[in-house]
Amino acid sequence: MNFFINQAMGIGNSGVEHAQFYRAKRLDQAGLPYRYIFLNFVPELHKAMAHWNLQDEQVLNLWEYLVLGDDYLKTGLKHRRPAGESELVVDRTNTHRKRENVTDAGIRFVEHMVKGPDKHDPENEILQVSRYRVELFNEDTGERKVMYEVIDDPHLKAVVRNIHLFNQDGEHMFFRSLNGLHRFFFEKLDAAFGHQSTFIIDRGEFADDVLMRDRIPNSKIVYIVHADQLANRDDPKYPLWNDHYEYMLEHMDAVDAVVTATKRQREDILVDFPDAGNKVVAIPVGGVRDQSASVDAAVDMHTPIRFITASRLAAEKHVDIAVKAVAKLHEERGVDVVFDIYGQGEKKAEIEQVIKDANAESYITMKGLSNDLDNIYPDYDAFISTSFSEGFGLTYIEALNAALPVVTFDARFGAQELVQDGFNGFLQPLKREDESFNIAQIVLGLERLLDADYGQLKQNTQTSVEDFQDHVTAAKWEELLNAL
Repeated sequence: MNFFINQAMGIGNSGVEHAQFYRAKRLDQAGLPYRYIFLNFVPELHKAMAHWNLQDEQVLNLWEYLVLGDDYLKTGLKHRRPAGESELVVDRTNTHRKRENVTDAGIRFVEHMVKGPDKHDPENEILQVSRYRVELFNEDTGERKVMYEVIDDPHLKAVVRNIHLFNQDGEHMFFRSLNGLHRFFFEKLDAAFGHQSTFIIDRGEFADDVLMRDRIPNSKIVYIVHADQLANRDDPKYPLWNDHYEYMLEHMDAVDAVVTATKRQREDILVDFPDAGNKVVAIPVGGVRDQSASVDAAVDMHTPIRFITASRLAAEKHVDIAVKAVAKLHEERGVDVVFDIYGQGEKKAEIEQVIKDANAESYITMKGLSNDLDNIYPDYDAFISTSFSEGFGLTYIEALNAALPVVTFDARFGAQELVQDGFNGFLQPLKREDESFNIAQIVLGLERLLDADYGQLKQNTQTSVEDFQDHVTAAKWEELLNAL
């Protein structure tokens, strides 16, 4: 069985989750089995699964297994129910002391609270209320199955410790930390599916050392690199690794395959690991349908010109630069434009303020999250991205497939792989610490777009995505997994 290893998954997700959704479809196309594995306790997990059209039998959660039993590993959740209402116990000082709820998987979780000093901010004189013990019950039987402590660590914050499993295989089991519990779970998964497991690590912080340090017999490990593996290469002899991939990069011999989203990143990893050529494989994390729609090269840009961007509204996406560039194009160059921003995230309010400060509310609009971008892209003329780094750039490939030229920074790795400057879009230089330079460069990229042969650009977008057709990617996954 092929297991996609994660911590959690919710309604609003990043490119990592969408990469997994795409991979699952390609494994379906190749006839390869898989399960999504989640290590965190997620009370609304199945609501999120329904949102992303995942079936309950495809999804296995550590804590649901511990409560629901061994059959769950083979069948997934058999019966989903309406989630319960939260029951809260408050003491005479109006302090929360206990909270209970029932998940849609039938798990009653009881959180016990404690009040004490703020360990993370000694100057804060206000006492903090936090969890100190959690119990999980099977709602149908009333049996308590799990109890653990939550330690408020000054450095690591909430840490799960001292985990008790009641009547687990007829025994009372105890794990000092999550590492031992995770190992137990992985071994159970391996046994349930015949001891021929391939662990595909997408979120490795709570899994990589557990799986790699002491390999489960006959298991295989595939590590997915979703972002730049480097924090920097200021010193060529001693590159600084991205924290998310540090353990894997320091134990490269313990994995069977490392999958990057682009050929360029594969080449960059081989700079530091020149002997790993047979282990590092490039497989796209997004693609286009095997039969792409035809493009009418005679179609002109709209009036006003319609630009779109779509991404998480996060700091690393720098959407504010796109806003300022479009406003500058409109106000200083007199270009009649519409710019729609799709996505949600913690920078939403800041971006709204940038739009307001630029007096651009009449032509720059926040559109919120959309799950239907395939049908939205054709309403626009070009795609703008101001991300400083993309492991792949799922929205780039989606936009190109919809015949939208892409204007973005010449950033590693997705932009450099997917956007060919002057052919299907425009790549502009980037200076990370110089916002004025970056804004000016995006304006220049947009001006280059306006001066180009737009019909030819649209035709070229289709040529540029031919190697990313679904059946090509499905064949790459089939070849990799069958060769392990």
